Amino acid sequence: MSSHDDARLALLPLILWRTPPGLELILAQEGVSFETARSAHRLSFGGSRFVLYDGRSVPGKTLRGLLAPGQTAIDIDFLRAGEAVDPLVALIDDQAADHRWTVGGRGLVERVSRRPKAAIRRRLIERLRDRIWTLGGVWMRLAPFPYPYRSAFSLRADLDEPVPDDYHRFAKARTTLDGCATHFVSTHAYAHHASVVADLRKLDAQSHGHFHHVYSNASANGKNLERAHRILQGAGIEPVGFAAPHGRWNPGLDDALEDLGYLYSSDFQLGYDDLPFFPWKNGRFSRILQIPIHPVCEGLFVEAGIDDPATIGGYFHQVVADRAAAGELVVVYGHPERRLGRMPGVMAEIARSVADRAFLWRATLTEISRWWRWRGERKWLVLPRADGRCEIQFEEWDSRYPLAVAIERGGFRCAAPIAGPRTVLGLNSLAYERVQTLSDAAPVPIARAPSLKRVLRRALDWETATPIDELPKGTFGLEIKRGLRRWKQARARATA
Repeated sequence: MSSHDDARLALLPLILWRTPPGLELILAQEGVSFETARSAHRLSFGGSRFVLYDGRSVPGKTLRGLLAPGQTAIDIDFLRAGEAVDPLVALIDDQAADHRWTVGGRGLVERVSRRPKAAIRRRLIERLRDRIWTLGGVWMRLAPFPYPYRSAFSLRADLDEPVPDDYHRFAKARTTLDGCATHFVSTHAYAHHASVVADLRKLDAQSHGHFHHVYSNASANGKNLERAHRILQGAGIEPVGFAAPHGRWNPGLDDALEDLGYLYSSDFQLGYDDLPFFPWKNGRFSRILQIPIHPVCEGLFVEAGIDDPATIGGYFHQVVADRAAAGELVVVYGHPERRLGRMPGVMAEIARSVADRAFLWRATLTEISRWWRWRGERKWLVLPRADGRCEIQFEEWDSRYPLAVAIERGGFRCAAPIAGPRTVLGLNSLAYERVQTLSDAAPVPIARAPSLKRVLRRALDWETATPIDELPKGTFGLEIKRGLRRWKQARARATA
């Protein structure tokens, strides 16, 4: 039986007190209502039933003296149990590592986020959800996609090289996916190809930078992005999104995107196969939304000696089917030049994988970013009512998108549409369905000591995309890079 005090306290939002940023990150991903207490005063903890704190940094005895009657303190340290590394630290880790996917007996290798953040999120949320239910609460979240969609699909195309004939072949094969395709354009490759630019102007086109490289130097990143931005604007395209070459991310790159006022980026060395999130950097959350993708492209198959379009297309088809069935975001990506433009069968299989899926939202990455940011701005609470009912209240009601709340318990879930600022739901009268889980196809980290060559390449930020005369100046390492580039160029001429 609930006490009188319990009956007056909101079931949501959850109140966070000195918890790690990783917890806030995944609660925002999940769409769970929460607020952060800012000071050690009873008024800061509001009128909500559950207060989450980290017993490693806050003595529980101290917190209990700040709570009102009926409030329950939950030490989130139990989320770390059985984990090889602190999962709340892993969720904000920004380092990358090589991983291997095995397909048809071949290894496909890509450098991605070194921590499996999506799997960590699912584990921690399941533990926290079960604890909340056990303590007499409810677990509701804003559905991750506009109602009535249960999953979402987008196609990402990276335009790296100036091969316009391949682009137009790709565009012909892409026709049925035009409305859910986002193109990231290297302006050095395509700024002077009018036919490609004219086609992109009708579609969702965003920035891939000018030169196809992410620099270690923050100033160089800023110049590269600003140059691409100006060129795209001059071509009649207003970019608000970015995808980093090779999926590489660093805080200086993110700073440059914030300076440009962009909405989102998509960098798989920071996160992959996950729900969108705002990364943690330099003691705060970034203003740039990250939209994770599935990082296996057709190029990895080719590099592994697999060039059969049926095999490659079949792989993408299965990725879409598995993630859509599990209610996840699925973004597949590839490259028109020399690959997808010459593999119409792969494009046809991707198109077939999304056809006839009634509850699959087909959207561009830009549309997804706008929805996700809107969803994250909603403020709402859940109040207990008699007979197992709950009242959901929204502040500043906004009907821009059709919204639903997802209610999860055990292995079952339901989605209830929300049509106004106040909705009363009887939790026992809703129709629940069993949650489908993702098949176990996680990549395997490749444990190998870095070679001297790789260490030097990273130290020098080695690349050949930038013309020598346009390489940034100012540090000893950059001057060594410039000298080595000139030496290699002279050697190539001498042996030609």
